[in-house]
Amino acid sequence: MKIYTKNGDKGYTSNFKGEKLWKGSLWIELQGNIDEINANVGHLRSLNQRITQQEDIDQLLEWIQYCLFRIGSDISLQFQVTYITDEMIEKLENAIDTYTEKTGELHSFIHFNGNEAATYAHVIRSVTRRCERVFSKVLQEIDFTLDYQYVNRLSDYFFQLARYLNHVNGNAEEVMVVRD
Repeated sequence: MKIYTKNGDKGYTSNFKGEKLWKGSLWIELQGNIDEINANVGHLRSLNQRITQQEDIDQLLEWIQYCLFRIGSDISLQFQVTYITDEMIEKLENAIDTYTEKTGELHSFIHFNGNEAATYAHVIRSVTRRCERVFSKVLQEIDFTLDYQYVNRLSDYFFQLARYLNHVNGNAEEVMVVRD
């Protein structure tokens, strides 16, 4: 199957429902944000395998990529069908809680620094927050969906993952000091 049609899309694409959508629409922007997160998670997996070699983290990141693919499907179907469940959100929350138990609760703002995998987790966190802002605009057109809640929790996950990746690699958190 070829990935190009030679028809020229003139700025339009189709969703899974077969509807033509302008590539500048919020729906396509949201789809693109999910795709960007997914690609970044793939890069983080490669960093994790090279730097920390934490198999359990890689397995969870692979599962997150699967969930992001499902969210992309939900978006393309304009949420007529949804594949994200409460259990998927709970799985993220459990990972967040596990990382928090190991790193300790945070009582100060921190600089987003440390090893390469940890700092990249912060990059994904910020990309995920941007996606969440686009998603909130789409929510004005549809009813609330668990997909949005998953994306919200996902940014929290990447924050705690960054802290955990620094912790397991012996990188101390750098507390932000307010200066005049």
